[in-house]
Amino acid sequence: MQLVIDNICKDFTNRKGQSLPVLENISLTVREQEFIAIVGPSGCGKSTLLNLTAGLLEPSSGKISFTDVRPGYQPHMSIVFQETGLFPWRSVYDNVAFGLEAKNVPADEKKQRVQKYIELVGLKGFESAYPHQLSGGMRQRAGIARAMSIEPDLLLMDEPFSALDAQTRTIMQEELVTLWEKTRLTTLYVTHNIQEAVMLADRIVLLSRRPGRISQIITVDVPRAERSLPQHTEAIAGFTRTIWEHISKDARAALMEVENNE
Repeated sequence: MQLVIDNICKDFTNRKGQSLPVLENISLTVREQEFIAIVGPSGCGKSTLLNLTAGLLEPSSGKISFTDVRPGYQPHMSIVFQETGLFPWRSVYDNVAFGLEAKNVPADEKKQRVQKYIELVGLKGFESAYPHQLSGGMRQRAGIARAMSIEPDLLLMDEPFSALDAQTRTIMQEELVTLWEKTRLTTLYVTHNIQEAVMLADRIVLLSRRPGRISQIITVDVPRAERSLPQHTEAIAGFTRTIWEHISKDARAALMEVENNE
């Protein structure tokens, strides 16, 4: 099963009733078990593209679909936002179980899956804890476990670590690499963090400044588990430099546009 984003455009209407193009002619195929990161300057439409894929927004034109879907099957998607959205009145166990309850998964299977994903994200022993009793990293782990527990056909992640401090963010990136290698979920991941994209993704989609268009797709050909090793430092730095040059050029151009219109 592949995700096909076919010539997507998205316009919003501003307060003056004028049409504001945010995304333009976005076409992308996400292969099964592929991890795609979307990177671009602020305001380029990264999160909008994710919300369109999730069905939270309707495109102005174009189509988003899955290929090779058996008749009658509705592909499942999960989304992890910057804010975890955990229910404060539910324990870690009950938060992770929420999606399975909504899908009416049988009790025995639900229990098995909840425990499996709680252990995968390193929260064993915290099943009875409530969100206010957890650190930011632990809350995000619980949110990821909840999203993964339904074993979706597509996992969508919108800057899930951006609210964390630098040390916790680095740890979470490393843990996500390990977790993804175990689950191999097809993933579409939005981030502002260049290093994060390079460490996590199979391919990195670079969006231009608004209206967002795909300006380049970079394949990171260093094995994911080896990207932090010294022998790959130069290659990883090269990917990071290419992305930074793209983002900084577009960000400066956007800033000049604002200054010239003042």
